[in-house]
Amino acid sequence: MEFAKRISRLGTETAFEVLAKAQALERAGREIIHLEIGEPDFDTPPTS
Repeated sequence: MEFAKRISRLGTETAFEVLAKAQALERAGREIIHLEIGEPDFDTPPTS
């Protein structure tokens, strides 16, 4: 299969790089609130 040349301009997804960094910090004992991929694991505050 041959792809268009413009496909080579796609890079890595930086959100996954952020997730990997956050997971490494967690393993090192840091408390991390994950907001980098998906939904937060807590409810959003009520609006006024």
